[in-house]
Amino acid sequence: MDVTTHLQQIAAQKGWAMVRNHDGSAKLEIPTEYGRTQVVQVTPGRDPDGRPLVFIWSVVCSTDAIGDPYYLLRLNAELTYGALAVRDPHVILVDTQLVQTADAEELMRAVFYVGKFADDLEKQVHGAVDRN
Repeated sequence: MDVTTHLQQIAAQKGWAMVRNHDGSAKLEIPTEYGRTQVVQVTPGRDPDGRPLVFIWSVVCSTDAIGDPYYLLRLNAELTYGALAVRDPHVILVDTQLVQTADAEELMRAVFYVGKFADDLEKQVHGAVDRN
C-alpha cells in the first residue's frame, strides 16, 4: 500500500480534511484542540541514497517572529516527532517517513503530532489567537 492510500484512509477515519495535489503532495487539516486546526503538508522527496520518502511538515511562524534562534534549537531536543527548520520565510516543523516502510499507524502519528506540536509552538510565539 502506498503513502497516498494510507493518507486517504487516515483522513477518512479521523475526519481530517485532505486535498491531494497533482504533484503527489497532500495537505491535511488536523484538529489540535477545541476551535483550532493546523495544516500539515505531506510532500514527496528522496533520501541521500535516492529512496522515496515523504516530508511531513507544518508552518509554525515567520522567521522574523523569533528573537532567539537558539530557543528553536533547545526546543528540538524536546520534540518526539519532527524537528524545527527554516524554510524561508517560515519556521517549520518537519518529519520524514520512508515510503518503502510506510506504516499507516506511524504515518498517522507523525501527521498528527507534527500538526499538534506546530500548533503548540505557534501559540507560544503568537499567543492563543482565535482563527475563526
